[in-house]
Amino acid sequence: MNYWGFIKTHKYGVSVFLILLLAFILRFYNYENRWGLAYDQARDVLVAREALRSFSLPLIGPFASAGQFVYGPQWFWILIVMVSVYPYSVITPWVILTVLYVGVVWLMIVIGRDIYNRKFGLVLGILTAISTAQLSHATNLTSPSMVGIFSIASIYFFVRYIKTGFVKNAFWMAIMIDISINIHFQSIGLLVLIPISFLLDRNRSFKKLFYLLGGIVIPFIPLIFFDITNNFFESKNWVEYIRHGQYTIYVPNRWLTYAGVYWPNSWAKIIGGELLLGYIIPVFFAIFTVIAVVRRKFSRIIFLLVLSFGFIFLMLRYYRGERIDSNIVFLHPFILIFTGWVILTTLKLNRIAGLILLSAILIFTLRTDLSLIKNSENLTAIQMKEWGTILMNKFPDKKFAIYDYQYKHVHKSLPVVLFLESQRRIDGKGLKVGIYIATSKTDFRYSGIIGGSGEYQFLNLDATSSAHLSKEEWAPVNPSQVYKSTVQWYKKDKP
Repeated sequence: MNYWGFIKTHKYGVSVFLILLLAFILRFYNYENRWGLAYDQARDVLVAREALRSFSLPLIGPFASAGQFVYGPQWFWILIVMVSVYPYSVITPWVILTVLYVGVVWLMIVIGRDIYNRKFGLVLGILTAISTAQLSHATNLTSPSMVGIFSIASIYFFVRYIKTGFVKNAFWMAIMIDISINIHFQSIGLLVLIPISFLLDRNRSFKKLFYLLGGIVIPFIPLIFFDITNNFFESKNWVEYIRHGQYTIYVPNRWLTYAGVYWPNSWAKIIGGELLLGYIIPVFFAIFTVIAVVRRKFSRIIFLLVLSFGFIFLMLRYYRGERIDSNIVFLHPFILIFTGWVILTTLKLNRIAGLILLSAILIFTLRTDLSLIKNSENLTAIQMKEWGTILMNKFPDKKFAIYDYQYKHVHKSLPVVLFLESQRRIDGKGLKVGIYIATSKTDFRYSGIIGGSGEYQFLNLDATSSAHLSKEEWAPVNPSQVYKSTVQWYKKDKP
């Protein structure tokens, strides 16, 4: 077989394959030390596993960090599907998330092809494949990471709608945006895509408007139902946040800091290169945008994306909360597309300059990626497995009911519960085991199972009644309790 002839004939397909292969390697290499496990991940997966076990479906998601309101249930629904694929392994939903983050590399290639051509698609594919921020979220099972998937899907349907005008693309764009919002409210900024795409649609119609509105409403039905049936808990707390809550935290918010420090840092972290690139690329982007507007030589899709990003840029400027990296995951596709556009425009103006810019991004980003991959640690997962294995070996015929002293050690106790639950060794009526940090102030007279003074200690609480343990402030952290406290709290304490 003439391999070189095949490659020359199918160079685009081969290029796509190599980019996806690179994305796969960068996301899965050293995976055992990279899949992130902490309190949030353990809690969310336990909720999903308990929902499967009890054949129930959450109506709401977890509480938001910004205020006393909750997210929609879609994040938990997605986790339920992930866990159900292979519930016998703790790591299943993490692996599926990482596979999805390989899939969005292909989706970005398609987006680039639809915006300009195959070359632009390959540039976006490379940028997405090596993006350090994309690599980080690919192994971190959190709701912001899932926003990264749905934001790219939203941009895909936005581009398809602008290009084709098809109603189905308008509908799915709205669906993807609103699912993303329900997963994490950072995605509210994506809503600007809907009016911009509709108002600038040359063939807009009431039918398209109807489908757009349908796509907006459908994902919010569970949250609307929860709000109506629980004394308007959600809407009242949103009003409270808008009127008062947002002013309780002061965050420095000068234009100079926002535009001159925050954005260069964020841009550099998303593409993964040096901070210097976080200044150079946005400056080039601004210059090329002005030139394209003046000369009226703007790609229509790029123009609408720039317009949408402009509104989001202003919205974030006046957002009063903390601006952390995980809260702008919804903007990853914008930054990657704009960076690719800067590279493509530079290549057209001066091929050598364009290649130098692309090479600089590749070199600096891959260097950052390799450091991330090499230095990653997953100590919680190691401890979880070690402690869980010791318990199972010491009590081979027992199941366990885990308690956490004062609910202060859940970042360790919940991962242990998750491991034991995956081994089918958790039971609310099982052998009672307490987890706490042993100090002189908390010197219990229970027999120790694991650990000693000054470290995490596992105690045998089995001889003590649940009522007495409650008086001593031992909180049960089995899956059923985690499920009820996370997504059914409103049934016990009616808002």
